Amino acid sequence: MKNLGTLYFFSGKMVQEKHESETIKKEKNAVLLSEDEWLENLYPNQLKLLKIIKIFQNKSNP
Repeated sequence: MKNLGTLYFFSGKMVQEKHESETIKKEKNAVLLSEDEWLENLYPNQLKLLKIIKIFQNKSNP
């Protein structure tokens, strides 16, 4: 049977898994799909605004 490929699935915060996923991407000549990058391309600058709002919400709600 022909090997069609291998799926590597990372779960959790992308920041935490970024180094390992980038290593696999380079070593295996793989395609990396990142939710953070995908959403940033769909909604430019809106994710940054949501993160800023969340920071201020956390500061105002002890």
